[in-house]
Amino acid sequence: MKKQLLSVLWCIIFLVGCAVVTPMEEESRTPLIPVEIDSEAPVLSVPSVPEEEPVLMETHTVSFLAAGDAIVHTGIWLEAQKTARNNGGTRDYDFSHLFSRVGEEISSYDIAFINQETLMAGKEYGYSSYPRFNTPRELADDLISAGFNVVNIANNHMMDMLPEGLASTIAFWKTQPVTLIGGYESEADYDCARIVEENGIRIAFLSYCYGTNGLSMPAGYDMIIPYLDEETIRRQTAAAKEEADFVVVSVHWGEDSCQAVTEEQKAYAQVFADCGVDAVIGHHPHLIQPVEWITGKDGNRTLCAYSLGNLFSLMADAYNMVGGFLTFDFVKTGDDCSLENIVFEPTVFYYNTGFFGQTIYRMEDYTEALASSHGVQTYGAEHLATYAELVSYTKDLIPAEFLSAEIEELAP
Repeated sequence: MKKQLLSVLWCIIFLVGCAVVTPMEEESRTPLIPVEIDSEAPVLSVPSVPEEEPVLMETHTVSFLAAGDAIVHTGIWLEAQKTARNNGGTRDYDFSHLFSRVGEEISSYDIAFINQETLMAGKEYGYSSYPRFNTPRELADDLISAGFNVVNIANNHMMDMLPEGLASTIAFWKTQPVTLIGGYESEADYDCARIVEENGIRIAFLSYCYGTNGLSMPAGYDMIIPYLDEETIRRQTAAAKEEADFVVVSVHWGEDSCQAVTEEQKAYAQVFADCGVDAVIGHHPHLIQPVEWITGKDGNRTLCAYSLGNLFSLMADAYNMVGGFLTFDFVKTGDDCSLENIVFEPTVFYYNTGFFGQTIYRMEDYTEALASSHGVQTYGAEHLATYAELVSYTKDLIPAEFLSAEIEELAP
């Protein structure tokens, strides 16, 4: 009986042991199912991360030309009167002959600046020459036709016709298709930088002058004379930089008929550079003065043309006839802004011994024959200069890096 019970017990234990298996044993007992593998396909496909394409910054460019002083002496409007009569038109004055050889070039630039030295108060003020100027307004038509579209009137002659004449000049220019700088109707107007927007680039223009020949703005007028003042410069340039990509300053400074740059010019030029101004366009000495880069306190570079000389006048010396176009490109790529392709192109203003035949020439197109027949000799033979002397004078003042190859090749 006991043997039978033991046999049954062993059978139960055996059966229970067969039913209980470990996970490993269960896995080993699972039959393998064959899987067909494509040898050309990857065993494991990992999603690829697309490479980021570089962001291409669009480059914007605006071409710029600046000219020096436009001074209208009596003989200049007399020839303009003669030209108007010869052309048989309805105008009383026609100054277009002045620009016959350079107008196409000026018009080719997006922005062209000129310092209009003499007021255009209107014929009711009477036309006059040195020392207190008032010029026929027809000149504006020919400046605009030649391509000038930024006009500065802040200079030592802006009060020549007293406050009423200045107000009349400002009102006239505001009717023309130009950006007027240097003439401000109020303090608020003065603190509003003139901004020209072209091809996606914003350029702010500011203007200052050293004085107004002893004539000041009387009490009771809101107009502002933009005298050079360091505190004002710092405030206005900081505001302009907030609004524009570039800041250009027009400044009437220095000494009349002096080739040397004064200490005051150098001091203010450094102020402009420290304020981050991009370019300084100087005028007033009636002679060309050097062009240079000035390093600001933040390591920035400011292009400074101390004086672009006269574009046209009937002053008494051959060297007063030498002026220049300062040309360059404003270039913006993303947030990077720079001045490129900087060239000083010297010009010569010609008139004959009868004070007629008035024409602006590129220096490279000027000749010894023109130089020898120039009307400055009517003031005395000592005022005449040869073509070679004019070229040498220009090369001595303007660094070679800013002169075109054509000028560099001229003798001497």
